[in-house]
Amino acid sequence: MEILNPSPVVALPQAMWLVYRAVAGREGLNRHEVSDLVVPLSLRPYTPNSGNGDHVKQALKALKDVGLVSETGEGLLSAEPMSDVGIFVRALRRRIIAAAPSAGLDGAPDLRSGLVWLMRQSPTNPLDYDNVQAGMPPGLFVNGTRWNSFRQWATVLGFGVAPVTALAAGRGSKTSGEKIVANPTAAVRDALLHPHGAPLPTEEDLRIAQFLAHLREEIPVLPGHPSATYPGLDADVANDMRALGLALTTLEVEGMIKMSYQSDPTGVMALPDAEDYGHNRYVSTVTIKEVQ
Repeated sequence: MEILNPSPVVALPQAMWLVYRAVAGREGLNRHEVSDLVVPLSLRPYTPNSGNGDHVKQALKALKDVGLVSETGEGLLSAEPMSDVGIFVRALRRRIIAAAPSAGLDGAPDLRSGLVWLMRQSPTNPLDYDNVQAGMPPGLFVNGTRWNSFRQWATVLGFGVAPVTALAAGRGSKTSGEKIVANPTAAVRDALLHPHGAPLPTEEDLRIAQFLAHLREEIPVLPGHPSATYPGLDADVANDMRALGLALTTLEVEGMIKMSYQSDPTGVMALPDAEDYGHNRYVSTVTIKEVQ
């Protein structure tokens, strides 16, 4: 599905969580009963599109498209059990960024393509539709409405944040809340704490190539994964690893990982240094620390 399509309304993760909770909390409901639970009739005049429940319908459709909700031939709904919103976002992220959707699922290729592009942008550059539309690949974001939807999705899924005011401020510039900077720290942290596949060992020196291969497998929209491409996407080597470099530096400051350079290493990677802009930090091993 085109999850960023605003017609009739955009499916946003916040609405999807509410609809998911309604389905998971009382399985066997039909879509009309779910709509009544999420938006009672007394509130519908205050909802989009004259209160006809389009936002609930779109959220339910999106949940079905990514496989978090299923519907029987009789129209009865059921949901994969998840105990909290963190697990829900993790499952949503995994299905959206998957290199290839599972059989029978559509996924969200428009959102995934946007995330592939975002992960190649510099985290020092606040992005809004006005300053990206000229240089982005054709067809990536059709209009500003889809861009605004993408910005919300990228933030919830852990791939971007609103810029600090000092970066966003300036004559004629938009406020920080209307922009986004590439920052996958939340997604990378979650992938290390709750990997979809086998976890990496802790308190061991891991070769940087092994560590990055694991991250790319867990987060296949990161630069370097074979599927992290889009027609017309410029291979700007100077920016390709900046967002990931920021995430790794942040996690090191938090004490979650330690990056090192060993003499005569078997493999070295130059990561853009988030603390020394314009310079690279050479890393040969990464140690994942035990979570206290």
